[in-house]
Amino acid sequence: MNWLDIVIIVILLFFFWKGFRAGLVGAIGGFLGIIVGIWAGSHFMTQVAGWLMRSLSMTNQSLANILGFIAIFILINIIFSIIVWIINKIFNIIPFIDLANKLAGSLVGVIGGVLAVAALVYLLSLFSFSDAIAEVVEESQLAAIALSVAVIIKPLIPEAIKSVKEII
Repeated sequence: MNWLDIVIIVILLFFFWKGFRAGLVGAIGGFLGIIVGIWAGSHFMTQVAGWLMRSLSMTNQSLANILGFIAIFILINIIFSIIVWIINKIFNIIPFIDLANKLAGSLVGVIGGVLAVAALVYLLSLFSFSDAIAEVVEESQLAAIALSVAVIIKPLIPEAIKSVKEII
């Protein structure tokens, strides 16, 4: 077990805790926010990148694409958070549903955490920032599992992010 395995475990525990706190409604909303955020970011990042390049006089298209993706991803997740907050307020009125909501939410939270870890490990394996990082990914016991899950998210990762090597 190396430091990447510890980071992966901490991320998964965080998502479990976050899912428990958010409940099923919040966890599903967060999960959908991640999926829709990745999809929307990958489909509309070039429009935002164009605006960023004009507004900030940027010259690096790849960097602008990445920033556009991140901006869209964050905006989508804020919108989903507001919707979830409203639904949770309504659900809190119903008695005895709180614990079931929280337990089911922790399961959905872990699923979202697994996808987030898979994306992180996939990007780390895709962009070897250094030989040391590549070695850590290779020696990690949990990274191999995460990479097998990454097959699910690979189609959602845009080519612009895959070409980030240009700016590194």
